[in-house]
Amino acid sequence: MLKLDYSKALLSAEQIAAFAPKAEEAQKALEAGTCAGNDFLGWLHLPSSITAEFMTQLQACVQTLRENCDTVVVAGIGGSYLGARAVIEALGNSFQWLTNKGENPNILFAGNNIGEDYLYELTEYLKGKKFGVINISKSGTTTETALAFRLLKKQCEQQRGKEMARKVIVAITDAKKGAARLCADKEGYTSFVIPDNVGGRFSVLTPVGLLPIAVAGFDIAKLVQGAADMEKAVGADVPFEQNICLQYAAVRNALYQSGKKIEILVNFQPKLHYMNEWWKQLYGESEGKDHKGIFTAAVDFSTDLHSMGQWIQEGCSSPATRKTSTA
Repeated sequence: MLKLDYSKALLSAEQIAAFAPKAEEAQKALEAGTCAGNDFLGWLHLPSSITAEFMTQLQACVQTLRENCDTVVVAGIGGSYLGARAVIEALGNSFQWLTNKGENPNILFAGNNIGEDYLYELTEYLKGKKFGVINISKSGTTTETALAFRLLKKQCEQQRGKEMARKVIVAITDAKKGAARLCADKEGYTSFVIPDNVGGRFSVLTPVGLLPIAVAGFDIAKLVQGAADMEKAVGADVPFEQNICLQYAAVRNALYQSGKKIEILVNFQPKLHYMNEWWKQLYGESEGKDHKGIFTAAVDFSTDLHSMGQWIQEGCSSPATRKTSTA
């Protein structure tokens, strides 16, 4: 279970306590669906709403990909790949490329940039590989992902044949509309739906994240159970004194109101690099609106202690004038 220590947050107990009612009020608004953005609150109780039937359907697709592919490319951008990549790299072997003996497919990512070198090198690497594709896009028209998928679809069909390509290309998209949905229905791909009320950056516990994570060989049932346990631990019935979600909200907003506009997430484990990247997106895309919001940054210690560490520790004249908080 996660723990939160804000004893060095440069805030008095009174300052934090002053924000407790606001944090509790915000949580009540979320639960009641009366807050701004209330049409995208499907993530709030997502872990506890996942059914055994859904997991069975997902695992059938997982088995097909694992039995027929030595490599699976996840095509997506933003929340359509960051959550899955964060989990896969955090739980995986840092030297997967060298140590993989075929027990699990190699998971690669595409559609998150438009670098011509990256796409060329990826398609060159895939020559001769038994690869499949998980195409993740609600609309199917996001430039980076659409470009990558067109290249991957064509190569998969040429290398593996139309029939096998139909088995190993999976679409995760809108239920009824969009270019990706039309393509999936036309080609007969196995497909899963991105819920309308779950934004991309919150979608790791939908097929968007669970399918790639399971294909990589990790136990998604345990992942979902852990998330459900955390959902309960920070629920609306948990008082502020025990609710780390409310405490974090209160502390970071108290710091923001006191003039600290930058929040830095630090890890000391290289495997957590993409966890940091995902965190930056979660907060930056959620809060960076209407000319306000905390600027989210991340560093990998101890590596970045020898570069950004200098700025973090001595880049401002004194602790009293720094506008930075660290998490």
